[in-house]
Amino acid sequence: MEALGYEGDDRIVGIQNVIGVVEGEEEPDRYVILGNHRDAWTFGAVDPNSGTASLLELAQRLGKLQKRGWRPRRSIILCNWDAEEYGLIGSTEWVEENRGILSSRAIAYLNVDSSVYGPGFHADATPQLDELLKQAAKQVQDPDNSSQTLYESWAASSSSPLIGRLGGGSTDFSAFLQHVGIPSLDMFFGGGYPVYHSLYDDFVWMQKFGDPLFQRHVAAASIWGLVALKLADEEFLPFDYINYAFELQKSTKILEEEDLRMLVNFSPLYKSIEELKEAATKMNNEKEALRRKSWRLNWRKDPIKVRELNDRLMMAERAFTDREGLFKRPWYKHLIYGPSQHNDYGSKAFPGIDDAIVKARSVNTSESWKFVQHEVWRAARAVNQASMVLNGELT
Repeated sequence: MEALGYEGDDRIVGIQNVIGVVEGEEEPDRYVILGNHRDAWTFGAVDPNSGTASLLELAQRLGKLQKRGWRPRRSIILCNWDAEEYGLIGSTEWVEENRGILSSRAIAYLNVDSSVYGPGFHADATPQLDELLKQAAKQVQDPDNSSQTLYESWAASSSSPLIGRLGGGSTDFSAFLQHVGIPSLDMFFGGGYPVYHSLYDDFVWMQKFGDPLFQRHVAAASIWGLVALKLADEEFLPFDYINYAFELQKSTKILEEEDLRMLVNFSPLYKSIEELKEAATKMNNEKEALRRKSWRLNWRKDPIKVRELNDRLMMAERAFTDREGLFKRPWYKHLIYGPSQHNDYGSKAFPGIDDAIVKARSVNTSESWKFVQHEVWRAARAVNQASMVLNGELT
């Protein structure tokens, strides 16, 4: 019987992120950030070079717009990360080094790891971006059926919720959302593919099977760019926190069903979610009132008022983070979306509560169930803080 041998080359080497900036004209200190990593296990035609190709296509389109005299209202930052396959090092180090600035200036982070695995569009996002993503998909032609929009084919083919959530820690959105609390999304065509992280993930496979006409690459760049332009150019940030509240209600119901013995009181969390819904409705009414006043009186909106309202929309996601982070995983600050303690790739809403329930059902002690209640209170407090940010009021 022969022994298995392994020969590795362990070295400390430098990595290089590549960052490009299209500076905003009116609000250069507000950032819409797009990211993709470029390091691969082997050739990486799918992972990550399909995403890198879409990022370069998008950069080229932005360059053409600039030549025509266009400048975005807010800054657009294009990021090409290094060392993602080594534990998200490139994006994580950049976020940690720039956390102070990002936490006060970043509007959203839009990630595309690999843009094309095959047919069929998929997206995961924080819930305030759902409607924006759908509207952008309605403006892009389906790359596999020119008679319909991307949204039409996406909606028709989806047997699960149309947009998933960013609970897992599997790619570069992790530091932005789960460490700092920046609204984020991740999108791609296809799903699991047979040459993942193998020597066969090359141009030949992509040309024969993944995207023979490379139209899915173009569509990925199109929807990515449209979402970025809407976030960068619209006067009011297109965030919908009413949808966020509905999503939190559904997630809480799922958690409540896990507590089969009904030992935990979820009413504090339900109450805080209702308050979030009220704050989001009030925010939407404020935006609509400003629009109506401007249209009726031909009145130029107060830029300070618009900025203040947008800042509340931008900062509400930060309020879902907690300084102490998840139990025994303090780097993960976001109490709403984060990886499961038992599955780093798994997506969980309220990961602290979910992990506590799993533990309590295993050991079944009074202390373990009290800890679940403690996590419910923590999450409720975070949701309540998001409501306060949307309202723009102190206690």
